Amino acid sequence: MPPSTQAALRRAALTPHRVVTPRMIQPHNTDPSSTHNPNWYVVLTKPKQELRAQEHLERQGGVAFVPMFANERIIRGQRVVRQEPLFPGYLFLQIGEHEALLSKVRSTLGVRQLLTFAGQVMTIAPSIIADLQQRNTHTEIHTPEPFSAGQSVTLEHGPFAHYQALFKEYDGAERGIILLSLLGQQNELVIQLADLRAN
Repeated sequence: MPPSTQAALRRAALTPHRVVTPRMIQPHNTDPSSTHNPNWYVVLTKPKQELRAQEHLERQGGVAFVPMFANERIIRGQRVVRQEPLFPGYLFLQIGEHEALLSKVRSTLGVRQLLTFAGQVMTIAPSIIADLQQRNTHTEIHTPEPFSAGQSVTLEHGPFAHYQALFKEYDGAERGIILLSLLGQQNELVIQLADLRAN
């Protein structure tokens, strides 16, 4: 997580147990008839082990949440959309009635430690997590139509509008290289993907 994002989280939602911020931080449940802890804790994970840590924390009774987003990459000339953690190296944990889980977090597979500040374990407001969960659930993936090598395409804009060509490969996330027949030979052109339509 970039330093600026960490700082924003701390300012907006993260507070030590002994400090209560109205509408942002929920204090520990002090009702003796209930052992449910509504707080969410910030867990630091080992590199690229967010989902592994999530799995093993949930096996121990916790509720772990890893916000994800659709990340578009070009891999071996192909456009690929993958779900990746929104906050690499972090996840959120709610222990509910499993208070003993706090002492086991650090020894859980994939986990480094709980996030602390000034010697205090940090918590984040349930309302913030609920908002993240709602956004995560309703996020739709919108990606331009994928093309494959050798596919027939039509140019929709520019000086070669309505010409047909063959798609060769991607050139970054926004452009592609096509083979356009002109004057009896194939010419390579770099075209914006938004200007191409699959035939």
